[in-house]
Amino acid sequence: MCFRATIYALLTFIIKTTPYTSLSPWSCRTRPGVEMGFLFTLILNFLVYILHVQCARHHLLYFYTALTKPDGFSGPVFSAVGVCEDRRISRYSNEEQTWKRDCLDAEIWRNTKEPRDPRDWFLHQVNALANCTNSICDGLHTLQRRVGCEVEKCPDGSVIHVNAFDEYGYDGEQFIAFNSATMQWIEKTPKAKETRMKWNNQRVRRQVLQMVLKNCMNWISTFNDSVRASPVLHMFASVAPRDQSKQILTCLATGFYPKLIEMNITLNNITLQPFSSSEVRPNDDQTFQIRTSVKIHRDEKRGYECRVLQSNRTYTTSWDGSLESRHHYLLEGLIAVAVVFAVAVLLIMLLIYKGINGQMNCNGSTRSENVNTFSAGPLTASDSCESSA
Repeated sequence: MCFRATIYALLTFIIKTTPYTSLSPWSCRTRPGVEMGFLFTLILNFLVYILHVQCARHHLLYFYTALTKPDGFSGPVFSAVGVCEDRRISRYSNEEQTWKRDCLDAEIWRNTKEPRDPRDWFLHQVNALANCTNSICDGLHTLQRRVGCEVEKCPDGSVIHVNAFDEYGYDGEQFIAFNSATMQWIEKTPKAKETRMKWNNQRVRRQVLQMVLKNCMNWISTFNDSVRASPVLHMFASVAPRDQSKQILTCLATGFYPKLIEMNITLNNITLQPFSSSEVRPNDDQTFQIRTSVKIHRDEKRGYECRVLQSNRTYTTSWDGSLESRHHYLLEGLIAVAVVFAVAVLLIMLLIYKGINGQMNCNGSTRSENVNTFSAGPLTASDSCESSA
């Protein structure tokens, strides 16, 4: 455990061992010296919070859903999907009755393994809970499972907390859960009492499940080291909208993975207070981006750097002092509007020209026909331009 995780664990231990009277503000009136103890505890809580919020959770989860099949139901009765960092990495194919890895992530997630519980086992469990006979049920019932692990890691790679779980739900309510520490099933509802007793007697299955969860925790603990895309940094500045003596200096980091990252803009190695931050946002290619801005004086153009910490690695870039020209974008916008306006005018003129030309042709044709057919008789409606049109 590295330095950040050690400090976090130490502060947490101090808070947990602090007497409750030191935590209560009402006790300050009756016990001398408690004010300092209470203030000290608040400071410790604040430090733990600072360490905590800079860390992020990574997870590897598998979701299962099994359904009973009442009369008239034609949909699939079983589905399963594997998810890591909100990205689907695998799914269960009912046609082939095996797990299929997503082509995009097959190589990246090659060291992960899906739980081995078969499809028929889930269907048997849901049919047994629903009291189905010969797969004939009087209604639609669901059995859901969430199994996997999560880890809380900091940008420097330290692991603060690791948790493994295997939970079941029946008809939308919590049903039973596995405690990996005690290797015992815990009922979440009185309806699960019989299931808990039965599953706790299955020693081999409990050992296999404990091994699955342990492997999951080992893999997720090294997640940042095995899957990573480095950020690409850009720095640019623009004139402050309401203060011409100031500029807004922005650092943009994009294309990185995972999303846990720290960004700072410094002046001569001194961290500046951010003026605004976009927070971490997703890109279209499953990577992430973030941007941070600070206000600087217009004449200060040297010594500014953008520093990014990701997975215990630091990336830096310097600002070259150039100013982003907003007039350039304005000019481009005006040109685009002018082009659109010119095209619209040409189209209107073309339509007017065609209309006038067509009317002239119609009038000329009418006069010609009147001259040629004067002696033959009056012009009928079927011979008119409007009718032919």
